[in-house]
Amino acid sequence: MEKSIEKIWKEGFTNDTSFSIPEINDISSLKSIYFIDQFKKTYKTNIVLLIGTAVIILLAFILGDVPFIGLMMFGLFSGLAILGYRELSKLQKLNPGTTNYEFLKAFDNWLKNLLHKFSIVYRILIPLLFIGFALAILQTNFFIPFLDETLLERMVGDSAPAMIAGIPVSWIASILVIAATLSYFSTRFFKMEIRSIYGELIDKLDRSLAELEELRSA
Repeated sequence: MEKSIEKIWKEGFTNDTSFSIPEINDISSLKSIYFIDQFKKTYKTNIVLLIGTAVIILLAFILGDVPFIGLMMFGLFSGLAILGYRELSKLQKLNPGTTNYEFLKAFDNWLKNLLHKFSIVYRILIPLLFIGFALAILQTNFFIPFLDETLLERMVGDSAPAMIAGIPVSWIASILVIAATLSYFSTRFFKMEIRSIYGELIDKLDRSLAELEELRSA
């Protein structure tokens, strides 16, 4: 053979008169568009699930006779869904007409920015969700139907501890300490959730970018 496969491959990127690989580039671009479309579908599904969860929680807490806490939880989940939808609108604006590398790099930057924002939100969201559920469990027996009284009434009994809004101060302090601990570890929880939902897609993105960067440097 007059030329090695390696030489033909390298010249295909720089010399228009030699063997070129537009078909491969086209296939790679189509794979990238398909990959991002798959991510969008999963992302949209999660937004819908957030909205559904918000409605279910609101109804459950209203039935549990703690509508204020239900509204708070509904607001938290709805806010998370709204933030997710706004970020999705930014993703829709990415231009697939650019080079495959630029398209994937733009998506990678969008994804990293998204994860950064949500990691901050989780520091607030997780402790607030815990506080909401803790107060609901204490003040209603809806979630513990086998009790004839609320958990708060059962545990306080005839004692008269110092209280705030009908809840012992020591319990409030414990709830806040646990909430602060959850906030501290929220980033770890968030990363675990992201890996469970998008782990495979993120790994594919990293591999694709690594391959394209290797080709660009060849």
